Amino acid sequence: MPKVLIIDDDEVLLRLLIITFTEEGYDVLSTADGPQGVILYKEHRPSVVLLDLGLPSMSGIEVLKEIKEFDNRAKVIVVTGYGSVESAVLAIQYGAADYVEKPVDVEILLKKMKEVLEVTGG
Repeated sequence: MPKVLIIDDDEVLLRLLIITFTEEGYDVLSTADGPQGVILYKEHRPSVVLLDLGLPSMSGIEVLKEIKEFDNRAKVIVVTGYGSVESAVLAIQYGAADYVEKPVDVEILLKKMKEVLEVTGG
């Protein structure tokens, strides 16, 4: 069962994604805190990370950088409500596997996660 780590401070979205991915058979870890997300990644090595860029405690880009420094093969899908060409380019430069803008279409997000897992064999 693939493990997914969701790092997002939007409580409603977080609950929706936890329920959706659990129903789809994923083992779900979650936090609204960037530093806690890095710790959870290091402890559990999830197959995919869904990462919000607009976190209060630590920017999503910083979280992405720390995760990729720890494990350069980490598969991170950036999910943000503050989408811009610049943030998309920055996220991809730092190693994000994909980039999705909010409001999130859960079906599209599920498809992207499956694509990332197929590419990596996760």
